[in-house]
Amino acid sequence: MKRPTNIITESTSKKYVIGLSTMAAALLFFLFSGFVFGNQDRTEVQQTPLHEPLHVRGAGDLIIEEWTYNSDENLMVVTLNLDQSTTLLNDQLIFTAQEKENPQHELPTRIEYHDEKRYVISIQEISSSFDVIALDITKGKRREHSYVQDEQSTFKGGDEREELARVYTDQRKVKTDQTLSLQTEQEYEVAAVSQEIKEAKKSIKNKKEQILTIDERLKEMDQKIVELESERLFETDEEKERTTARIEQLENEKDRLHREATENETMIQTIKEKLTMLEEKREMIAN
Repeated sequence: MKRPTNIITESTSKKYVIGLSTMAAALLFFLFSGFVFGNQDRTEVQQTPLHEPLHVRGAGDLIIEEWTYNSDENLMVVTLNLDQSTTLLNDQLIFTAQEKENPQHELPTRIEYHDEKRYVISIQEISSSFDVIALDITKGKRREHSYVQDEQSTFKGGDEREELARVYTDQRKVKTDQTLSLQTEQEYEVAAVSQEIKEAKKSIKNKKEQILTIDERLKEMDQKIVELESERLFETDEEKERTTARIEQLENEKDRLHREATENETMIQTIKEKLTMLEEKREMIAN
């Protein structure tokens, strides 16, 4: 009689052990699943696109021209273009940077260069495993003595700040350059003018391509008008009216395209004049 009791007890014990093992395995899975499969948030790349308009609250757009990182020097340099955000030109912008892992700690951030449309900002003392860097852009009124390079470090107290935008760079996407270093104001100014020269040349190229496209379109329209005029000779009065209306529509479109081509040619001449002045300015600054 004792043997069956032992069998039942042994069977119950096995079930109990199996149950505990299953629960323990499930608990371990949930505890370590983040480690095994990775944190879902970490897989998400937080990188604000370069060379694309970024909307600034109530102040148009700005563009990140460059965001470069030197891991040897724990240094980042960010270049912003405010050309599409003219409402900000008379305001003082303040920049603060934080790492994702330590958002309460502000990294040393300084405006290295500023002209009427560009800011060059340095971010220093970045940890080697920063993951994501956030750069906050806020606005404040300019003080009486215009711009002071390190003024943002003392911009406190009763002055009003208005949050404008937050931009990010991700360690997996940021451009790295181990030769990156802080430059003189003269060097930054030469770089800024060189960028304007590059943009001017690109604009001239785009305008010329637009003129070529218009010329091709005009040739197609001339050919179509010839075809319609030939067809009209053998049409009924009702058909002729429709064809005549179509020809007039094409002629009006041709006039519009001619005006557009003329405007592009005028713009090319204006940009060429500006390009000459920019090249002279760069040569003067560099010497």
